[in-house]
Amino acid sequence: MLQRSTFSFLGLTCALSLFTFSVGCGDDGGDAGDEVGETSPETESGEDTTDTETGDTTETTDTTDMGEDTTETTDMGEDTTETADMGEDTTETGGECMVWEISYDLEGSEFEISDTPFGAGDQVNTLQEPYDEDQNIGPGAMVMRFADVGGAPGGQAALVSYDVTLFFVVDGATKVTTDLEASAGPEECGVTSGELDGSDVEWMPSAIVGNHTVGTILCEGFLCGAGGLPDGEPVEQDEMNDQPLSVFSFADDLSSFSMPNTVIAEDDNSTTSWMYMGTETSRELVPGPDCFCN
Repeated sequence: MLQRSTFSFLGLTCALSLFTFSVGCGDDGGDAGDEVGETSPETESGEDTTDTETGDTTETTDTTDMGEDTTETTDMGEDTTETADMGEDTTETGGECMVWEISYDLEGSEFEISDTPFGAGDQVNTLQEPYDEDQNIGPGAMVMRFADVGGAPGGQAALVSYDVTLFFVVDGATKVTTDLEASAGPEECGVTSGELDGSDVEWMPSAIVGNHTVGTILCEGFLCGAGGLPDGEPVEQDEMNDQPLSVFSFADDLSSFSMPNTVIAEDDNSTTSWMYMGTETSRELVPGPDCFCN
């Protein structure tokens, strides 16, 4: 169901209606050591012998102590082994699945303004090169993710990100220049998601959630003031909304998609709509988030 939006396009389309009317607008080894010690009493038969053997015994004892130190070093080696075991435990905490990430160019999509008084501000703006032509917009792109089903994309779908440049000019008795950037995401689970049913995806919610539009709208001409817009002074735009979407229809191999013309905003003076077309530019298997793997 279409909802009325306070998106900045309403301010834009108010300006576009200035051609004919004035309009109001708003918005992650110990044992070895013991044995040497026991030998000393058995050798007490003469002082010289005793002194000599005592000295030897002492030296041997010192050597035995070094052996004990070596044993302690071995114990440290055992501690190192235990640390390695901890590393193995960390590795076992993985569990990610893989998903298909496909990027699409929006070439051929259309952003349309219609139903302005007497059609004075009506214009279809096509996403195509050269982007600086008055009735052209762009570039634009969408990135989507699909579950891996038997080595191919399918099943669960998510719109991960959306980006488009809206620069166009409506030139008449009053000239309106729109210079906006619209974007949403990236969100690993999608700004909206759905299931691939045959070749179609019905998005839930049926909107690009958190669509952020920022830029300026510049009106030039004697009717700007009558419409509540300053003449020759750009009006800053910074709006967040949920832009309506319709069902996306995909090619069998998901190499392209389309969405029919869908109204995204309307008021008494104008209607604004999008028709999307997408052509694949890349695809790859990437680690999937929990929302895809569970």
